[in-house]
Amino acid sequence: MLPNAIFTSLIDVLGRDEQSRVEVMRKRWETYYGNISPALKVKPGAVNDNVRINYARMIVDKGISFLFGQEVGFEIDEIEETEAEQWLDAVWAQNRKMSLLQNAALVGGVTGHVFIKIVPAQSYPRLVVVDSETVTVNLAPDDAQQILSYQISYTSQDPKTGKPVGIRQVIERDGMRWRIVDQVGNLERLTWSTVNEAVWPYEFSPIVDCQNLPAPGEFWGQSDLEDDVVEIIRAINFIASNTARIIRFHAHPKTWGRGFAAKDLRIGMDETIILPGENAELRNLEMQSDLASSLRYLDILRQALHEISRVPEVATGNLDRAGALSGLALQILYQPLLEKTNTKRLLYGDMLVELNRRLLAIGGFGDALYTALHWQEMLPQDPMQERQAALIDLQLGVSLDTLLQRLGYDPDLERQKREAASAEIGEQILTAFDRGQ
Repeated sequence: MLPNAIFTSLIDVLGRDEQSRVEVMRKRWETYYGNISPALKVKPGAVNDNVRINYARMIVDKGISFLFGQEVGFEIDEIEETEAEQWLDAVWAQNRKMSLLQNAALVGGVTGHVFIKIVPAQSYPRLVVVDSETVTVNLAPDDAQQILSYQISYTSQDPKTGKPVGIRQVIERDGMRWRIVDQVGNLERLTWSTVNEAVWPYEFSPIVDCQNLPAPGEFWGQSDLEDDVVEIIRAINFIASNTARIIRFHAHPKTWGRGFAAKDLRIGMDETIILPGENAELRNLEMQSDLASSLRYLDILRQALHEISRVPEVATGNLDRAGALSGLALQILYQPLLEKTNTKRLLYGDMLVELNRRLLAIGGFGDALYTALHWQEMLPQDPMQERQAALIDLQLGVSLDTLLQRLGYDPDLERQKREAASAEIGEQILTAFDRGQ
């Protein structure tokens, strides 16, 4: 997320058409980090009863965990590990594969769209997750999926003068290639000067992108924090804050009396209260309700939030309403989140396949290699039942490689370990034989 000063400068250098989109993304980041306006007004020096329950972060983080919480396998040849596959694994290892993918899912979950840029390097290409707030896309007039140019704009600081400067990189089509133009801008005059220009030597661009959730007919995808979700989060915070204020004022009984003056009230040595006169009274003012209606309404809002965000309560560890669960019942309870994650797997998966194709082309392996993706099970499994099912599948003819991938193992790595272990055992046997044992 961009700092406030950079965000303000960025708004100045962007066109008016892009300002509303950037502002929406900015508000979503603020919601994710819990930096939302307080539900109740607080007077200077008064007690702050505002409660901020950050359901936005829970929704986005849970989506990240289900999408990229476990290793995603890339495979080119299902029979053996090829040189191209080894090189691709090295590229992803150099770029900290799962950390990068989780960062991409975070950007996508908040902003609704993901951009990953390929940056040439000496050993292996670098992969950079680009902040969607900084990207402007120029599309063909008749095709929302045909990209004519990318423009990445943000502000930085001049190391010599200490003044803010604009940084812009334009990646645009130039016939069958892409031209990359790096520029530096004067934020006071709103002018740009070119500092570098180069031609990308491939037919594909150095940027791949995908929607977080589908938005038909649109380039930009849907966020996990659309306006309807944010509004319910604000309503929850208001009810929780208002309830906290009521409790602060009325949780403790207030003693009141009538029929006597304060000086006439006497408390004895044994803490006995003595009231003057027969008509004197001393009572406690207490709440006449236990806020059941407020708490019920708060619970209704929470349930509605889980429903529209498609993150069931059981996914957050709340099993109060679930009881004892079988495997099938667990799948039914998780179904909204599973369906949502499967949709994301299709969108992010297509991007990863295309990204791997471009990486392999840069590595000199041609531009026609497509990787198969191996996703892990999303729901927790019983290890014993899982392996019993795997043995049955093996008897039915399923390959050992497929079963190992399903269980979360790397078949190629396990094969190498078995061969190394067999070789070690063979050497031990020969050594023992030579010694006459």
